[in-house]
Amino acid sequence: MKTRKLIVPILLASSLTLAACAGVNNDEKPKDTKKTVSISDGAKEMKQTIADLKNQLNDKDADKVKESGENLEKSWQKFEDEVKDKNADLYEKVETPLHIIEAGAKSEPLDEQTLNKAADELDHVLSDVKNIK
Repeated sequence: MKTRKLIVPILLASSLTLAACAGVNNDEKPKDTKKTVSISDGAKEMKQTIADLKNQLNDKDADKVKESGENLEKSWQKFEDEVKDKNADLYEKVETPLHIIEAGAKSEPLDEQTLNKAADELDHVLSDVKNIK
């Protein structure tokens, strides 16, 4: 009698498991969602975001500063591997002020002096990065 009570839950669990497994295709390779851009174009995009960030700092718009900090990282991710392969020193020089900006953009209140200094440093390094061949 006990086995009859267990048959329905076992069949239900088995059918749900099989249905879930049927939707999985292990042959598919994960799609690379990381869009790449040229080093020159990526550096120009980041330099524009830095200019926007500096204006936002002057306006004391913390929300837009945070958004610009996130946008800088997203832009950098599009071409950072190529920079790292071609010039590891410049790669490191970009990472330092970029991380300062990312962290500082999230803090409240904004430390305008630190963010402006890091933005100037990053802008200067990106001028060199832009010329990598």
